[in-house]
Amino acid sequence: MADDTDVDVVVIGSGGAGLCAALMAYENGARAILVAEAEDVVGGSSRLSGGVVMGSGSRLQKAAGIEDHPDDLLHDYMQLNQWDVHHGPVSTFTRRSGETVDWLADHGVRFFDRLIFGGDERKPRSHCVDGAGQAVIDVLHSRCRELGIDIALRRRVDRLIVEDGRVIGAQVGEDRITAGAVVVASGGFGANPELLASHFPAAWHEGFTWYIGSDGAQGDALGFAEQVGAQVVGRDRGLRTLTPAFGRLNEAFLPGWTVLLDPSGRRFADETAPYGILDGLVGAHGNAGFVVFDDAALRPPPELAERYRDSYKQVWPNHPPFRSRNYNADIVDEMVGKQRIATSDTLEGLADLIGVDPAVLVGEIERYNGHVEAGEDRDFGKSGKFLMPIGTPPFYAAAVRPATVNLTGCGLRIDGRGRVLDAHGGEIPGLFAAGECTGGVLGTRYMGSGNGMANALTMGRVAGESAALSLGSSC
Repeated sequence: MADDTDVDVVVIGSGGAGLCAALMAYENGARAILVAEAEDVVGGSSRLSGGVVMGSGSRLQKAAGIEDHPDDLLHDYMQLNQWDVHHGPVSTFTRRSGETVDWLADHGVRFFDRLIFGGDERKPRSHCVDGAGQAVIDVLHSRCRELGIDIALRRRVDRLIVEDGRVIGAQVGEDRITAGAVVVASGGFGANPELLASHFPAAWHEGFTWYIGSDGAQGDALGFAEQVGAQVVGRDRGLRTLTPAFGRLNEAFLPGWTVLLDPSGRRFADETAPYGILDGLVGAHGNAGFVVFDDAALRPPPELAERYRDSYKQVWPNHPPFRSRNYNADIVDEMVGKQRIATSDTLEGLADLIGVDPAVLVGEIERYNGHVEAGEDRDFGKSGKFLMPIGTPPFYAAAVRPATVNLTGCGLRIDGRGRVLDAHGGEIPGLFAAGECTGGVLGTRYMGSGNGMANALTMGRVAGESAALSLGSSC
């Protein structure tokens, strides 16, 4: 540690990115490390996550006989996003993602042997943690304590300390702490309605929008960017999942027996598509829609009960089968009574209630039922096992919007080493960043389950490593 600084590295935020940054800074020579956390618990939004980590080339993949390479993940990632992401950090993230899974395992994070398909990839790359996101945080937090890394709770950083163009520390109220390097890992802005409306307007739908992450995700990094002249990139990027008009029960996937219609009453997608894909499809069709189903889905006849229950193609290890939180008999009956779900004994009547042309809605459902009879969705390719007829009245329609904000993707621009860039493309000395507070890594399509967590953990490691290695030049 330099004689004229209080610590070697200050990390702002104790989520997955922040804790990984602190540990990697230690592993690369830093010794006096302080993690400043705004909330009264460690973990940020990472502790609330499902604990899925996307990675290519991990030991677990190899043990499962899955032949994959980080270059394949990079190719798929870039192609899915039509190259509209920043290649530098994405290349680093994909190249080191499998290494991150191995590193976590070496520190004591327990993964299930079986990997899952996180999205629409051809090879399973998503690693599931036994104990979900909280288990990851518990392991990383415990390791930080063992190494003497200080974590200060209820310490929201107000501003960065800058001297001669270099970031040399952070300030909380009147308390200042100087450091050889600062890593910003303060999370996104999903819990800040004003910032959501301005930086992620596609997710802002009055009466629908809500955030499922940490209350501490207030967008502090955007304030830091303004203070030090850092670039902010990734406006209107993030992950949205469908929110019905009647509730706040997080449900990333639609049951396979639903039919999803656009605002004009037209079907436009495979309803079982990965949520990252469905997000973009709904966005391309007016950012609104209707989920339509019939009474058989709520109260199936005994001989079909098992087929209706097996209505999700996503299966996670050591996880009970998915059951619909929103589209079940108890919730639907309650919301019909509150007039928040439309219902009618005829499809024509249902169309009138939701304001679409009856001929269009009836025609779409008749065509869909033709696919059911044929056992093949010839329009959008939904698996035959999920094709159930819409034919038992009463019929139901729930208005939906892509407005459950899972994470935000607008923030500080970084390079492939986690260095924060200024308005002219130069590195801001002493400043690094990782995770949800950064932009340019998440694109127009969310890759799939584990994308956000892998970005936070991997780039957190990269930022901490880079911060520690920079200390020689800052002394």
